[in-house]
Amino acid sequence: MNESIEELYGKAQEYLEKTKDQELYDYLLSLASKLEQYAMLKNQFGYFLMHAQAVAPYDARPRHFQEALERAKKFLKDAE
Repeated sequence: MNESIEELYGKAQEYLEKTKDQELYDYLLSLASKLEQYAMLKNQFGYFLMHAQAVAPYDARPRHFQEALERAKKFLKDAE
């Protein structure tokens, strides 16, 4: 993900120098910013999931809590 963000910043600068289109430059920078926010939220969600799993041992977790953890793990795996 970080490579994509860096590439987007580079492309934005390259297109600004080529076309002098400030609107395109601003748009590409806003996309890069949104990707950075997404990466940060995904990372924080992973930490939250890790701590949620550490709260209770596997055999003491309620069924709905375990199912929610499994769905969250699947979501993180699919997001990569």
